[in-house]
Amino acid sequence: MSLLEKIQSNTCSLRLQKDWLQIYTCPVPTSEFLSFVGIAVIDAPQHSVLHLLYDLDAATEWVWKTREMKILKELEDQGRIVYQLVSAPWPLSDREIISQSQGYKDPKTDEIFIKMIAKPDFLPENDNYVRVRQLEGAWNIMPLSENQCRVVFRLHLEPGGEIPSWLANIAVIDTPYNTMANMREMVKREKYKTPLDVPFARSREGIDQNYKDFITE
Repeated sequence: MSLLEKIQSNTCSLRLQKDWLQIYTCPVPTSEFLSFVGIAVIDAPQHSVLHLLYDLDAATEWVWKTREMKILKELEDQGRIVYQLVSAPWPLSDREIISQSQGYKDPKTDEIFIKMIAKPDFLPENDNYVRVRQLEGAWNIMPLSENQCRVVFRLHLEPGGEIPSWLANIAVIDTPYNTMANMREMVKREKYKTPLDVPFARSREGIDQNYKDFITE
């Protein structure tokens, strides 16, 4: 069972609530760093959100603190390897994240699930940055209507280096809040109205739905 599947809603704390967004933080076994669960209702079609997620050239405009994001390798049936460079506040070093992302689509409900796991050794380490060696995350995109969808963003990482856990845990909601608020605006752009052809594995078993207890209508 993955880390995200182990996290239970009764161990989590609601940290932010708006009419379109809830953010929870959750303790993680064997870690001093909290994970988060962000749940947003986005007034855009599911395919617009998917198109934005796959448009890595635009990532620096909306993914919180991201300086660079690019594809390192396409893996056909196994997704893609992605490089991400994330800004850290001075005097801390910026973080490099290398992850594998793979998408699934439920043929019955059309729910899309994109899981992310760290692949820290895919490239040699760069002495200018700290390599994030542990990461697990996911996006779930569920159509609610023709022009609205629910987006769930979950993530846990060990940032590495000299970041006190108490400081990171205070700021942990900044990533989902700013990322999903930016997404909410970005998906309105004309370019994202066009559906994107993404090679998904079509599997109900591959989709992690361990977020449903967090959703309140």
